[in-house]
Amino acid sequence: MENSKNHNCTWDDNSDCQNCSIHGSLACKWDGKILSGFHGISWPPLLIAIIGMIIVGNLTGTWWPLYSFIVYFFLMFGFIEIRFLCSHCPYYAEEGKILHCLANHGSFKLWKYRPGPMNRFEKFMMYFLIATVFFVFPLSVLGYGIFYISVNFAQYGLIALLGLIGITAASLIASISFYKSVKTFFCPNCVNFSCPLNTVPKSIIDAYLKKNDVMREAWEKSGWQLD
Repeated sequence: MENSKNHNCTWDDNSDCQNCSIHGSLACKWDGKILSGFHGISWPPLLIAIIGMIIVGNLTGTWWPLYSFIVYFFLMFGFIEIRFLCSHCPYYAEEGKILHCLANHGSFKLWKYRPGPMNRFEKFMMYFLIATVFFVFPLSVLGYGIFYISVNFAQYGLIALLGLIGITAASLIASISFYKSVKTFFCPNCVNFSCPLNTVPKSIIDAYLKKNDVMREAWEKSGWQLD
């Protein structure tokens, strides 16, 4: 690996992965298939929510919720989440200004690498941001659209009401499916161990930390104890 200061085996081309004791237990090497899988489960709820907000905008003439959501989305995944979550991830330790990882691939690395775990505030912010993007904000806008049609039922009718209710239900189902899929297929193998959604066993975390001194020292300094 070129950047010896932040060295870890994730970006070390000389890592002996085949003989590693935790080989196959972590998604600790970049894999385009995993990235494609993440996009496959994350984009549907976002696209459904945007389509719903476009419909609400056409119905009500109020477009600021859609514009706000789009701006907030890019700020979150291109700036805010990079600081709170990504800067603690081993993938962030790669030299260069562009993040190559299994989720926020292609984002700019605007912050310094933080090999230690996330603090409580950062974990809280992750829950808040995820809930806002995938649940609270889109469903609030769609709920307002349903209310608006109900108040103006004579103008829009039952078909419009049922249609927007269906889009709202689809948005909720897609968001829940995203959350469940991430927890089931990604979080048990993710190397960003301190993410509040991460479920990698401690034994695997310890094994990875023992192979990566920079990260291990930062975690032990924060109070982590290796078995």
